[in-house]
Amino acid sequence: MATQDTFRGRTAVDERFVTDSPGGSREALAERRSALSRDLLGSHSDGARTPRSILRRKPASVPQQRTRSQPPVRKKQRIPELAIGVTLVVGGALGAAWLHGNGNQQITIVASSRSLDIGHVITADDLVAKNISSDVAQYFVPATEAKNLLGKTLSASVGSSEPISEKFLLTTRPLMADEILVPLKLNSGDFPPDLYPGSFVRIALTPDPGLSTKVETEAYKNSVEVWSLHPPTDLETNYVVTLRAKQDLLLPAAAAGKVKLVVVSK
Repeated sequence: MATQDTFRGRTAVDERFVTDSPGGSREALAERRSALSRDLLGSHSDGARTPRSILRRKPASVPQQRTRSQPPVRKKQRIPELAIGVTLVVGGALGAAWLHGNGNQQITIVASSRSLDIGHVITADDLVAKNISSDVAQYFVPATEAKNLLGKTLSASVGSSEPISEKFLLTTRPLMADEILVPLKLNSGDFPPDLYPGSFVRIALTPDPGLSTKVETEAYKNSVEVWSLHPPTDLETNYVVTLRAKQDLLLPAAAAGKVKLVVVSK
């Protein structure tokens, strides 16, 4: 058994490693060991921090392994977003190029070689070819159909080099069952200068004294449509105006010594 002399000359730390109690009491020995543990490891109950030596024991490679095995979600999302963005940019550029190319495509259509007045009958000398954008070419007569314009009458004035549309042409309607064509020989002063096929006119008839006893000028009850107008030629010194009218105009027109036409609205 240890005595009091046994612990003389020892330090405080040395005494903590003694396995025998100086008084022979086990409680005293347990208290010394507890104090030694608090010095070396620290006490959690006292709010002391964990010693650095214990923290350093954690492996440093664990965070790196987690990073490699579980990549961030953002990187996965950026890849499809970038691909969609590139697709949209490329698609937009191709679409714009396609529209630009189509918009600049040139189509050959028919235009007038000079200024043409309303009522003019189209001839080959009146037509020329002209290139215009495909965006507006659909509204005009294509060059492949130029021959269909020959002999057609203009229902509107056309300027020089102006494209010709179907809307500028007089549409001839077939004769009805009760309609006839009545040709009249007129002087230049017997009708308005702006007369053209398709115009609607009223007729003033003056009877021929050699054919009728009447002398008063009478107006025909209905307005009639001008079918055609032909200027004087070497064989005919008068204008020949052909009217589209009802059959009852034939006899009064044949008995008239003088005829005058007045343009009216339809």
